[in-house]
Amino acid sequence: MGQSNDNERTELAVNPLYMMEGMEALKASSLFGQLNGTELKQLFQAGERHPFQDGEQLLKQGDPLDAFWVVVTGRVEVTKDGSSIEQGPSTFFGDRALVSTVPAPLSCRAVSEGEALRFSRASLVKLSRQQPALGVKLLWALLEQAHKGQEADAED
Repeated sequence: MGQSNDNERTELAVNPLYMMEGMEALKASSLFGQLNGTELKQLFQAGERHPFQDGEQLLKQGDPLDAFWVVVTGRVEVTKDGSSIEQGPSTFFGDRALVSTVPAPLSCRAVSEGEALRFSRASLVKLSRQQPALGVKLLWALLEQAHKGQEADAED
């Protein structure tokens, strides 16, 4: 497993098109729009490339939530409490994995071929220890996202 991860990271470093697409998806995301170019690159490099096929289940509601995902290309369908929404590049799911160990509150299935960046909690903790200022920005972004989620839940 470690060898595959090393190969994926090497591929990220040598594939400038994927790196450009990935960094653009992060920058356009509502969660990471406040990061500068250097921080976006550091964040991108902490992720794992995850190509997906139409119909592939990326996350199943109730399974252990161990990663945060950002869609780079393609489309996914996110389902929660019986409601589904289709999302494309720069959208994300699984952000609760970064702050707690809870079962996944939603499911996500690919509805086209595409690629995502997958960030394990461990990779982002490591990045935050190496780059504390970036870690603080990530924490604030997650807190803001959680607050927005609470406001939306209160309106329902």
